[in-house]
Amino acid sequence: MNKEKALKLSLLITNIFIILLGVCTLALPWGVTWYVETMGKSPKLPAVIMVTCYPCVPFAAAILMYLKRMLKNISRDMLFHTDTVSCFTRISTFCLCISVITLIAGKFYLPFFIVGTAFLFFALLVFVFKTVFAHIAAEIDKPFQEDK
Repeated sequence: MNKEKALKLSLLITNIFIILLGVCTLALPWGVTWYVETMGKSPKLPAVIMVTCYPCVPFAAAILMYLKRMLKNISRDMLFHTDTVSCFTRISTFCLCISVITLIAGKFYLPFFIVGTAFLFFALLVFVFKTVFAHIAAEIDKPFQEDK
């Protein structure tokens, strides 16, 4: 698959996830209530899930928006640009925020520990990518800085 097709596919999938985030956010009360009734869980569980998930929505939306911005930068051949590096930084920070929220909620509903740990891993992984991209961007800019 060539670069342009891969970028278009990535943008399409990102847009689909943005729409799915909106749909899931709107359907969360109904879905959680249905799950609790069907599985015979505690009646307090919907409140725990909603109090955990709704604060994560803005962070998840921001992650998707910065991912979309990063993909657009890449399509404009701005792979190692400072804006792309700052997108990595923000995505890592937002993953960390979601991790903190879900790890705290894990005290009340155990599966949130898994979600929190996964987002903590994503934050670390994206931070490593950001560091590598920042280093490469600095190396690319060195010849231009030496000419001045």
